Amino acid sequence: MFAHLAVVSGVLFLLVVLLRHVFGTSSLPPGPRPIPFVGNVLDMLKPQGWATYYDLAKQYGDVIYLSALGQPMIILNSHTAAVDILAKQSAISSNRPEFVMAGPIAGTDRLAPLRQYNHTLKTMRRQFIPFIGTQSSTHLWDVVDQLTQRFIKKLGQEVKASGSEGFDPRDSISWAASAISLRLIYGYDSAVEDDSLVNTTRIAFDSFLRANEPSWAVNWIPPLRHLPSWFPLAGFQKLGEQGRKTLDALAREPLEYTKKQMGQGTAPESFARGLFEGHGTSITSEDESSVEWASVTLHGGMANTHGSVINSFFMAMSLYPEIQKRAQAELDRVLHGERLPSPLDRRMGALPYIDALCKELLRWAPAVPSGVPHVMTENSTYRGWTLPKGTYIIANLWQVSDDATIYPDPHEFRPERFLTKAQGGDCETEADIPMDPIKATFGYGRRRCPGQNLAELLIWLSVAMTLSVYKIDCVKGQEPRPSEYENWVIS
Repeated sequence: MFAHLAVVSGVLFLLVVLLRHVFGTSSLPPGPRPIPFVGNVLDMLKPQGWATYYDLAKQYGDVIYLSALGQPMIILNSHTAAVDILAKQSAISSNRPEFVMAGPIAGTDRLAPLRQYNHTLKTMRRQFIPFIGTQSSTHLWDVVDQLTQRFIKKLGQEVKASGSEGFDPRDSISWAASAISLRLIYGYDSAVEDDSLVNTTRIAFDSFLRANEPSWAVNWIPPLRHLPSWFPLAGFQKLGEQGRKTLDALAREPLEYTKKQMGQGTAPESFARGLFEGHGTSITSEDESSVEWASVTLHGGMANTHGSVINSFFMAMSLYPEIQKRAQAELDRVLHGERLPSPLDRRMGALPYIDALCKELLRWAPAVPSGVPHVMTENSTYRGWTLPKGTYIIANLWQVSDDATIYPDPHEFRPERFLTKAQGGDCETEADIPMDPIKATFGYGRRRCPGQNLAELLIWLSVAMTLSVYKIDCVKGQEPRPSEYENWVIS
């Protein structure tokens, strides 16, 4: 019965697609000619989607129209276009597409980045401000400093244990990013590599990535969601169910730990503790659900952005030893080998080359190369083109970061682009320094990442402390290749 219903619904769906194709909207932005019925879906399913958009931009410009089985999509390949549509028109461009696999099946639409822009999301975002707001992050300096030092020490122990064979730091980076986030968000102290919550974080994030891939047929033919899991080609049902269970566990288990520690009077300062204390004894089940999903949102976003950028940092230092050498010379000149860099050094601007190196990392390897899609909730126009209601809007952050009109020689990893000549950089004056990559890296408009300030601090400390202690090199014959990204979401 369910299979029959899915087939009938699918036929009706394809009829709607045909009508859209025949009576399509005029005055749309330029783009490749769609194939009847399927549109440009073959372009959408290519690996490294941002690279496909990059190639299309050379032919069609910075605003490109695509369609996939009748669903209109617009790709923004410039910072100007992204600001004009996602920031200046944010009142009608801040919702999210309702991807069936990621939402109803896998349940990731309960996380703030994928929620619709409504009262619930606004409440959740307000909860982030006291903990990670622009000024308030100073109260986290000590704990962030201590946690980063622990990562540096652990890294040294593992390098020593590996001997002359070399050491792949990726697992250690993943552990450190998850452990630091668990401590900040829940007050949970992870001391071992195979900690259960660290492992759950990794598994949940892998499931998140898979569920948010655009290539699931159910995203483009929604009636397929009615197929039972045992039906041929319905394997997405089982994977989505497993992902939902893992995400539920990650949302529930560390929060239970926080509540237990609070009951015993031993809970250290954390994001979740602060939210619970703000509600007092009158907390409702709705309030607790809000705390639960706000906490796991911040934990997942922090752990995975931090881990992604630091992985890129290790690769960049292996590829560009002369830049590593210059950064370490600055650290030696300022610190004299007597102490580790601190958050105060960053606040005082004592290490401008390290500052520039971190900016270049965010530009060279953006953690979210295709951004998270927006959707238009009303009809609109831009440069004389029609932006139909329901259109998906994707900011191609990979192209923005690779824009030669903003960043000359964009394929080159060069922190000097963010420094004046007086600082040993490329620019005559501060006015000549190109746009700070954080203006694009953390999103646009009302959906801009609220954890930006804390993420920048974590990245800066990890970079500065690592370079003040270690020289990063690669085993001969195992030189790294430039970073390769997983399709669609995060490197």
